[in-house]
Amino acid sequence: MSEVIEQSNRNHRILAIMAGVFGGLAIGFTALTIPFITPAFRRIVLPFVPATNTQIENVLKAIEYRRPFESPLTKELKIIDLGSGDGRVVIACAKQGWKSFGVELNLWLVLYSKFRAFRENVRQLTSFQQKNLFKQFFQTTSFYGHFFRLKIDLAEYDNIIVFGVDNLMPLIEDKIRKDCDRSRKQMKLIACRFPLPNWKSYMTFGSGVDQVWLYNYYPSYHKSYSTL
Repeated sequence: MSEVIEQSNRNHRILAIMAGVFGGLAIGFTALTIPFITPAFRRIVLPFVPATNTQIENVLKAIEYRRPFESPLTKELKIIDLGSGDGRVVIACAKQGWKSFGVELNLWLVLYSKFRAFRENVRQLTSFQQKNLFKQFFQTTSFYGHFFRLKIDLAEYDNIIVFGVDNLMPLIEDKIRKDCDRSRKQMKLIACRFPLPNWKSYMTFGSGVDQVWLYNYYPSYHKSYSTL
């Protein structure tokens, strides 16, 4: 009888250990996947879709493009990627010697981007942060959102890169207009996947899903011009 009781207790302990292990795995899996799932419940859905090599090449061409009357490109350029994902675009820009910044809502992608920048030896030229671009839309919709309610002043940067969706682009226009008009700052915008609906690009690179649109914003005119 004692052997039966001992065996039963042993089985209970094994089941308890297994329940604890699988419960811990489930909690860990949930913590890892929440940042990837919650974008589907936001008003502005920003799915993580990695940029292709062709898209990155087109982005670099857009940054380097200069019209005859424009100043030569310098290493003092400050670039920001809105929704930087796994950091590949920011890292590609940093490899050209430009100070490059990435903002991303997904904490795990931010951490991975920092690791990747360290691994590729461009950590000194990169900065990745979890920030909200539009505070009014991203207050508590993210699992970590209430800890990161910092807004971004786009006028601090020379080039803005955005891999957006169609319903985001009008908000990008408005955000740039407000920030740059307030600071009287001219800037360039590089739009990927979707063009801006109300502004006219003055140059495009590539075609299809890899197409990139290049814009200039001049605050003194309060609109974007394709030729100036």
